[in-house]
Amino acid sequence: MMLLSIENIEDTLRSKFCKQVVDKGINDAAKFLQRWLYLSSQVTRLHGAALARISIPDIQYLLAEIAYGECGSGNKDKIHSKLLTNLINKSPFSCFINQGLDRYFIQLFEETVLELSQMSQDEAIGFIVGLEAPAYQILQLLRQALVDVDISEIDVIMSDYFVIHDAVEKEHQESGHQAMEIIMDSGFDLSKIRKGGDQAINFLIKMVGDA
Repeated sequence: MMLLSIENIEDTLRSKFCKQVVDKGINDAAKFLQRWLYLSSQVTRLHGAALARISIPDIQYLLAEIAYGECGSGNKDKIHSKLLTNLINKSPFSCFINQGLDRYFIQLFEETVLELSQMSQDEAIGFIVGLEAPAYQILQLLRQALVDVDISEIDVIMSDYFVIHDAVEKEHQESGHQAMEIIMDSGFDLSKIRKGGDQAINFLIKMVGDA
């Protein structure tokens, strides 16, 4: 029953993102990519802020493993934001996409890092699980947005960025799931985990939901 409850949290978070973002679709692919590229370049700061709130070594390991993957798993040329930039540069709209992001979104991100650094550890792990819950749906949106800015579908599918993400996103979700099981076995509050997850989904909706 406990495992089912944890899975229900993930399903609920994923469903909320789908209703608010996926079902509505992307209005402006270039703006979506601009925001996602910024988030990709900064996401390990969220992992770091969450990690700072965690006192359980096994969960520290799982979160560090996710951040390590985002940073290229030891290969700086495979840093995910670099791979995404390389792919975006194939688009005739790359100059616009690579422009500096609107100050509103930068401030939103900075405020989120600050909030995350002050969460309880069960809320913090819930936040990371919330970030990972809609990973496959985000990849689908990202794939469509890249095609919409005139990058060939074969270039998108065969890019290092998507080859790597298709392989690692399941691992990321599994790491978050393992962390939640450890927290629950340690007697933490499921409602607080859900609260942290909701904050992550709300953050994602604000970042990309109206693009």
